Amino acid sequence: MLISELQNKNLLIWGLGKEGLALTEFIKANVKYQNLYLYNDSEISQSALKIYHGKDIEELLNKVDVIIRSPGVSIYKDEIIQAKARGVKVTSSSDIFLSEMLKNHPQTTVIGVTGSKGKSTTSSLLYHALQFLGKDVALGGNIGRPLIELLQEKHDYVVCELSSYQCSDLSVSPKIVLFTNLFPEHIDWHRSHENYYCDKVHLVAHQQVGDVCFVNDKCEKLKKYCSAYSLPYQYYNKKEGFAEMDNVLCENGKPLLHIEETKLQGYHNLDNMAGVLSVIKYLGLDTNKAVESFKTFNGLPHRLQKVGEKNGILFINDSISTAPETAMAALKSFDVPLGIFLGGYDRAQDYHELAEFINQDDKVKVVITLFQTGRRVAQTLKEVLKRKDIVVLEETDFEQAVKKMYEELQKVGGKMALFSPAAPSYDSFKSFEARGDEFIRLFNKL
Repeated sequence: MLISELQNKNLLIWGLGKEGLALTEFIKANVKYQNLYLYNDSEISQSALKIYHGKDIEELLNKVDVIIRSPGVSIYKDEIIQAKARGVKVTSSSDIFLSEMLKNHPQTTVIGVTGSKGKSTTSSLLYHALQFLGKDVALGGNIGRPLIELLQEKHDYVVCELSSYQCSDLSVSPKIVLFTNLFPEHIDWHRSHENYYCDKVHLVAHQQVGDVCFVNDKCEKLKKYCSAYSLPYQYYNKKEGFAEMDNVLCENGKPLLHIEETKLQGYHNLDNMAGVLSVIKYLGLDTNKAVESFKTFNGLPHRLQKVGEKNGILFINDSISTAPETAMAALKSFDVPLGIFLGGYDRAQDYHELAEFINQDDKVKVVITLFQTGRRVAQTLKEVLKRKDIVVLEETDFEQAVKKMYEELQKVGGKMALFSPAAPSYDSFKSFEARGDEFIRLFNKL
């Protein structure tokens, strides 16, 4: 939706987090509206603004022409569905940004990055590489600045990290899209895994002739759902082109970079780099310099982050891990005897494949399960495990779990305590960042 379509309308901004507040300021400064209503699901204190909450939404929906929803507001909410049925237009800050960029800022190349995991690191790697190459680039969306803030600036490139919440109902697509992977996530927002898959790949639903989408060839589910759109996809992580091969970043099979030459942990980051290099080459830029930029990139917090070492045991914070697939990727990244913490908010994820993986992975010596899914994960492990050399413990207290892991690893000669929960944080923490910060705090108390 364009800004011109908001003029002289009764507007409702639903959700007043960082993005919603930035949008509020933008609209107040740039749109001649009839009325502007601000609503948040829960009550918040903002003395300068009149903010509705709770049951106020029922009254507001009868007063507005357009709802601009924040990412946390699901398109599957009953109120959203009812509003649409009554002719209320529903859009988002992301859609307004992409619509305006397409129509009024053609000189700027917008690159959208999404995926179940790796999108933040991949977006940041691409942003870092473009800066290293001397380009005027901004980073926004799900990481960096709210996209709406960038509308009044001029850049060569804007790298947008977009979540499934942001992709789900876009009316336009970025000219360049990069997909990292696809596996079950966010069932509470999307109502089903099928909806989630379709909403995620909806990012390319409105690409035009001449646009391009890069797809990770390793991910069969991603390729399957992308096939819903007849686009000339370009695939990375194939032998021809940029790919991770035998834990090395390669171009046409020729080695370019080992992960040990970077500051990052985890071979899966080579997959992300292969996607970034594919975009860099498409843009006609220097891929060799981009490879050099990877060596200076500092990893993001809570993503295989080295916390510290005690008595020869290295503690790794991978709180970003919210799915079984990410925990398996984390385990593949290390080759020392270790223990892993698993468990979190229950999104009806299947842990059998992870249990089978742990059963086959001799370096895993200790598993401690926690939080809402802890018991289910432990039961699944006990059903699957055939090994006798692995300790599986259920804990209800986070601090006690960290202490117990430290003690058990010392008994078995373990070298690493890996916090890669394979589940979201929302049962006990407001975010994966808060969960990771608590893990770091508990390590420091040991």
